[in-house]
Amino acid sequence: MTLNDETITAKQFAYDGCHKIYLIEDNEDYEEAKHGYDILPIIQLRNTFFDSCELRFVSNWKLTKHYVEQFQEANFEFVEI
Repeated sequence: MTLNDETITAKQFAYDGCHKIYLIEDNEDYEEAKHGYDILPIIQLRNTFFDSCELRFVSNWKLTKHYVEQFQEANFEFVEI
């Protein structure tokens, strides 16, 4: 999957149920995120994003990568591997 022309390799993401979406990139991320966030498969990212409130954003859990900032458009593309 690509998101705004950035390749997504994460298999899961953390979601707060409103607007915070964090990509889970490793087991450490998962262990931290599982306390207080729903952990969902990456295939649900697009639908979750568009079903979220307008404050939504997508970053990695460590906050070193920002795929979609608040109020920014998101372009999802699914690429077969």
